[in-house]
Amino acid sequence: MENSVLITTLTIILPLVGAAIGYFVKQKIEEKKQLLSEVHKERRELYQRYVDLIVDILNNTKRGNKINEPEYVGKIFDFYKKYILYASPDVINAFSDYFQYLYHLNDTQELMSQKAHFSKLSLILYQMRKDLGLSNKNLGTNGERLFRAILVDFDSIMNQ
Repeated sequence: MENSVLITTLTIILPLVGAAIGYFVKQKIEEKKQLLSEVHKERRELYQRYVDLIVDILNNTKRGNKINEPEYVGKIFDFYKKYILYASPDVINAFSDYFQYLYHLNDTQELMSQKAHFSKLSLILYQMRKDLGLSNKNLGTNGERLFRAILVDFDSIMNQ
């Protein structure tokens, strides 16, 4: 008799405990999905602003227009303030490597190689695309072909 009461109690309690645990696990998974969805949306907007900024700089430079350097530097730092929270580690590292490259050039007064410059810029965009889950197939090893539509002599720059 005592065993049958214990078995009956366990058959009632165990499914309830299992259901409660399942509910909390599902709730946590849904919360994480919601957060990741919002982060992904913020990343897309942030990355698009960066792409717009880089294309504007390249377009103005290509046309021979002077760029308003303080304005663009301000926009890059605005991007920097937000990307720290939302970007993946690969994007953060690519962006940091690019700026370390620029800082090094300013310190040593070396001439900037266009190939190195565009390789570092394209790597940032490549990592952004990867972060968003987009395909980078046929864009080169580190996205070298991303700027091909903007630059007339892209192939000659990349072969310097």
